[in-house]
Amino acid sequence: MKTILLISFLTLSSPSFACDFAPVKVLVVGDSQTGATWAKSYFGNFLQECLGENFMIFGKGGSILSSWLGKGSLDNIQIIQRDPKNRHLNLGLGDQVPLCKKRFAPMLDTYSPEKLLLFFGDNYIASTDEQIILETKKTLDLLQEKGISADNCFFLTPTFEMEVATKRNVSRKNFDNTLRITNAIKKASEGRCTILNGLEIMENSPYYLTNKLLKRVHIPGNLDCAGAASNDNIHICGEAARDLAVKICERLR
Repeated sequence: MKTILLISFLTLSSPSFACDFAPVKVLVVGDSQTGATWAKSYFGNFLQECLGENFMIFGKGGSILSSWLGKGSLDNIQIIQRDPKNRHLNLGLGDQVPLCKKRFAPMLDTYSPEKLLLFFGDNYIASTDEQIILETKKTLDLLQEKGISADNCFFLTPTFEMEVATKRNVSRKNFDNTLRITNAIKKASEGRCTILNGLEIMENSPYYLTNKLLKRVHIPGNLDCAGAASNDNIHICGEAARDLAVKICERLR
């Protein structure tokens, strides 16, 4: 019995999985662009390099806002945590992940962020405007309830797709659909959250191409922008991902 109690205590008191009150300056929540199990050269990999010394990042591949609300969804997908001590911590899935790391309400109660950044949209490419607006409003209602002001709430909307070597892997990821999703999120925000328009931000990037694509520039040592990934048009990678991260950090300051 003593052994069982000791194991349980050690598990619950692990600093990586604990849900003790731990305020941060910046909390970031997003999809695979922010945290994917396979990623080494995505937005989230670079964002953590410029956020300072007090931040928390959670990302889950395939997720949309409803995945982090209420009962949530996609709990069968692993969540990645990034913070000053953990560059790419895989929290696991399902019941392995405490509520404070997979649901907005307990997450905000636990980390009480000064600023909150959401980065969602690309996984809405098959959703209607009505669904996007509904989920955005539900999220912002919760943020308002938790005391997150419009000045401290930031919503980064999707940016341009990546150029590919031969064939675009995700046909629905295109400029018109990205613009539609952005407009739906903006419409739903009603001034309650600062919109960081990913399209406008990256129009001034040195990696923006005139045909509404982002140039694929591989970073040595990482394979996310080359090889088998060369036809991935949805995930921002390499130097373009680093540039987007730097631009967002500047805006958060």
